[in-house]
Amino acid sequence: MPLSQERVAFVIGGAQKGGTTALDGLLRAHPGVAMASIKEPKWFDDDRRFGDGPRIGDYHALFDPAEPGRLRGEATPTYCWWPSAAARIRDYNPAMRWILLLRDPAERAYSQWNMRRTRETGLASFDAAIDEELRRGAATPVRQPAGTNYLSRGFYATQVKRLLALFPREQILLLRSDRFRADPAGTLREVHAFLGLAAHPPAAPAEAWVGAYAEPLPAATRGKLVAVFADEIRELERMTGWNLADWLS
Repeated sequence: MPLSQERVAFVIGGAQKGGTTALDGLLRAHPGVAMASIKEPKWFDDDRRFGDGPRIGDYHALFDPAEPGRLRGEATPTYCWWPSAAARIRDYNPAMRWILLLRDPAERAYSQWNMRRTRETGLASFDAAIDEELRRGAATPVRQPAGTNYLSRGFYATQVKRLLALFPREQILLLRSDRFRADPAGTLREVHAFLGLAAHPPAAPAEAWVGAYAEPLPAATRGKLVAVFADEIRELERMTGWNLADWLS
């Protein structure tokens, strides 16, 4: 597929509950960026859309006409998780740049469950949900309502390897969500540099949806989750050089 100036240049491709809403808001304030009219277009991870070939014009309609030189971007945190999305993005734009915000996978899973708890009635307990995923296969991505996906979204090393099989390493920016929260301005400068943009400090912090937990994540449940994710976390350490001891505690 030939490239054109209209192609979307970057995606905030994951991970859910990792700070993607806040980063989306900060990038919308940059004069050199044209973000999609909605957060999470979910274009490339919708299998139904690709049955007879996607209508790229409909995708581009999500973007206001961009002035020359402005980068088009969007934030859909399921892109790194859903297996078929990355290859579709590569076919659309091999030069696509990926930004991934990675959060402690145990905390991320519990945050996702709490988000659903505030929106749905009759939701299974968190422990029951993760037990169901463990029975099915923790790393297996499954869409709702077929099953839960609190664990499968946290297998970051597997997801990054999938991206690296399709895109050069220099097109992928991996960030820790806790660093973004602690130093949003510094993280934003890194994102701007990665995208080739001039630094543009935000006028005000971006707002992000923060859910209220009924109770902290129980220690026993966290221990179960750490055991599930331990090998993936260690592999991510080897891939990135990060020290993720806090994720393993």
